[in-house]
Amino acid sequence: MNHTLLTYINTYLLIYISKYVFFIKLIYIKLRIYMLNYIKKGQLMRISIVNTKGGVGKTTTAVHLATYLSSLASTLLIDGDPQESAATWASWRRERLVKRGSLLLTTTCLHGKAIYDEGKSLSKGFMHTVIDAGGRDAPGLRNALLLSELAIIPIGASHLDASAMTDLLEVLDLATDYNPTLKAKVLLSRIDPRTKDAKEMIEFLKENDLEVLSARVCKRVSFRRAIGEGSTVEELGKDTVAISEMNSFYKEILS
Repeated sequence: MNHTLLTYINTYLLIYISKYVFFIKLIYIKLRIYMLNYIKKGQLMRISIVNTKGGVGKTTTAVHLATYLSSLASTLLIDGDPQESAATWASWRRERLVKRGSLLLTTTCLHGKAIYDEGKSLSKGFMHTVIDAGGRDAPGLRNALLLSELAIIPIGASHLDASAMTDLLEVLDLATDYNPTLKAKVLLSRIDPRTKDAKEMIEFLKENDLEVLSARVCKRVSFRRAIGEGSTVEELGKDTVAISEMNSFYKEILS
């Protein structure tokens, strides 16, 4: 009787364990399929914000995009600019949010070759990575492009901005030789809505076969205030037009 009971228990346990293992494998397979589809849809991204010219809103674009992506999934912000403006913004943000007990955006500073070497390893622990690259043609910029699937180029609408694009185009061409999957998209940023300069810039960019995002980000006081508070225009919630501009940018990036 005891032997029969023991046999029954062992058989029951084997069946139970087999079913458990089967369901675990099934869940794993479904997760793998989901993640592969997620990647194919372009949702798993390493994005660099680049331009050889300063004053075009690179850091503003980087911290806003990273903050938005962090609301969707784990996101790493790499400050690759020697000036470390994004890291300064992050420190101001930390002081503000720690008091509220809010979750923080993970931020690190990497320079030169370390952006690719260390950034490649660090980015594996996050769904998204945003890199604020330095504002000139330097090893940091080139390594940011090597690490990224997508390069966002914030650019103004002046003749100086157009002139600076010539240097950046050469860097992009070289980067795609080593990183064939890299795509570049231009974001018209810090635009003066009272002028028609943007139209001329769009024509120049299209002549150079550059993809220009439909979203436009104008020069607004609210962006400067948000950065100074370690925040974003969405978090401040005061400038609805600026919020709409950024939401259009996010939507276009994720589409």
